[in-house]
Amino acid sequence: MARAPIDGSTLKWARESINMEREELARAINVSAERIAELEEGEQPTFKQLLKLANKLDRSAAFFFAKPPEENDVPETVDFRGKSDPEISSVLAKEMRRVNRYRASFLELTSEWYTTKQLERVTWDNVEKRASEFRQHLGLTEFFAPPTREPQKVFNFWREALEQAGYLIFQTTRINIKEFRGFSINHAKLPIIVVNGSDAPNGKVFTLFHEVCHIANRTSGLCILNERINEEALANSFAANFLMPRPQVQQLEKRIREHTDDHIAMSNLVAQECRVSTLAAGIRLRTLNYLNESQLKEIWEESDEKWKRNRERLKSRPGGPPPWRTRMRDLGPAYVGTVAEAVDDGRVSLLDATYLMNARLPTVSAMIEDYRHNEGRE
Repeated sequence: MARAPIDGSTLKWARESINMEREELARAINVSAERIAELEEGEQPTFKQLLKLANKLDRSAAFFFAKPPEENDVPETVDFRGKSDPEISSVLAKEMRRVNRYRASFLELTSEWYTTKQLERVTWDNVEKRASEFRQHLGLTEFFAPPTREPQKVFNFWREALEQAGYLIFQTTRINIKEFRGFSINHAKLPIIVVNGSDAPNGKVFTLFHEVCHIANRTSGLCILNERINEEALANSFAANFLMPRPQVQQLEKRIREHTDDHIAMSNLVAQECRVSTLAAGIRLRTLNYLNESQLKEIWEESDEKWKRNRERLKSRPGGPPPWRTRMRDLGPAYVGTVAEAVDDGRVSLLDATYLMNARLPTVSAMIEDYRHNEGRE
């Protein structure tokens, strides 16, 4: 049987670069962990095994015939999760590397000049001011709220607003929300924000602006919005100030006071009027001293339970959206549109697009057709 003369040290480098154990890689190609060790020491896999290795490690097959790179290409981030075991899983490490690659491809393909509207450093002394400045950057007043109450459309609104302001937004699929709710990769031009696709739409909105704060402080962050960590609490405060400016909440003062004895109802009122989650509203009301810590903790716990119930309900439903729609949701209209236009212009082929979108040809074709339809091209 024909063997592939790969460089075993490159295979080891690719595995270790994304924190993948030998056992996990072994399962992907149906061999033992000991066999993976042998391949890393110089034994040669079959060509079929090489293709499976490349797919699992998110590399091209040709990559393994060269010497390993000198530096890791998974972007460095500050881990703000506060976990006792801070190691990043292989699936998350691959996603971090992948979105950085998407950004590079986006910049190569787009003809537009992007100037990111970044803020000066956010501190506890200026967090409210910086949030107000960012609203001004986006051309919004202190009393503006998205023109829809439908959570998914609210998220789409803010995603588009940020992408127009020079941020590149992605979602992920099949990563447990306990591992991360969002992460950011800081770049002076076109920084990246990634939200967990399993979160509720309103939760993802809050995460978007939480990550904007990390980028304003020139930090790439990996987050679960942990209030016990100072940088996370600051980013939460920025997001709450942006989504629920003080004048907007004060305008609701009389109605809020009608629910003084019911902090859940109080938070729900602000959530509905400001188009945010009940938890986000609770965080904002706490910063404005309408709620105490124990009340906010109760809202947080109820929010977690509600999210779990909704996830179980969705899992119990038969079927689900077609793969192309989920992939389009994750990549977003800005990125999909840029690749689709490059295909239409003949700058890249459909085969190239499968690599650029990390999807099979039928999925890519469906995404491009949907983009053309929504852009009124057909």
